[in-house]
Amino acid sequence: MNKRKQMLLDSALVLFEKHGVTSTSIQMILDESGVSKGTFYKFFGSKDECILAILEQRAQEDMKIRKDLESQSYASDFDLLVDQIMMPMILPEKQRVVELFWTGFYSEDCDLENLTRMQLNWLSERLVQVFGEELEPFAFEGAIFCFGMVHQISNTWRNFHLDQPDWNHLVPKVLNYIGILLRSMLERQEHIIDFPSLSMIAPDSKEIALDKNNLIAGLQKFSHSILQSEVSIKAKELTKGLLYLVEQKEINISMLEVTLQAFQMELESGSLQFEASRIVNDCRSYLEQIRRVPMDTK
Repeated sequence: MNKRKQMLLDSALVLFEKHGVTSTSIQMILDESGVSKGTFYKFFGSKDECILAILEQRAQEDMKIRKDLESQSYASDFDLLVDQIMMPMILPEKQRVVELFWTGFYSEDCDLENLTRMQLNWLSERLVQVFGEELEPFAFEGAIFCFGMVHQISNTWRNFHLDQPDWNHLVPKVLNYIGILLRSMLERQEHIIDFPSLSMIAPDSKEIALDKNNLIAGLQKFSHSILQSEVSIKAKELTKGLLYLVEQKEINISMLEVTLQAFQMELESGSLQFEASRIVNDCRSYLEQIRRVPMDTK
């Protein structure tokens, strides 16, 4: 990298850590680095572009650290992944960059889409390698939740002025819970994030086709539960009607939509609210699935 550009990046990072991003001006960066204003604008169109350049450089360094760790001996691939997540956070020179990343992440001025996707792509691939190929359809969501949990832990510690979390203890636990979450998603055959949003974040994602038999089985199980409960007679009748409509060989979409809306309103509160909400989401996903199928293939 050009020596003057590197001086600008190093000086900016020192100032961002000392004064914060908002309080650091371009002139302060110029004074700290000894580089001229014209040279600054030769490399960066704005302070935000300078921030992005720092983050991109450090992200490449993180990927190299993770790659280098692969040459070391580990008891398991799980243990390797723990270090690959943890090491870029605990190295002293990395901690301030992590904070800078999240500052940019929450700012609308820094476009971190590609940088964020690169990190998520890497982790989703590693989750598949560690937990199994059958989890691939859900791995990108797992990566989102994993990074989110790690960041929230770090942010909470910082807000309460605590020392760095014990990542040796926490990262394995986070990964174990991510594994449980992914297996649950596989078992239920459902995404947590709505697919249109997920496909914007991860363009290569493939929607899980909701199997009609699984939908019927879920409704039958719910119907049995609701018959043993103290919900209203109307709720029981709507559940029975919903099951009947889904069981039909030819789905009456209009009738199913009306029944589904009434079912949702009737069960929007109470002890069975969560299960009823899942039924509603599954039925709506199935309806969308039906609508996308060409008429001559139904």
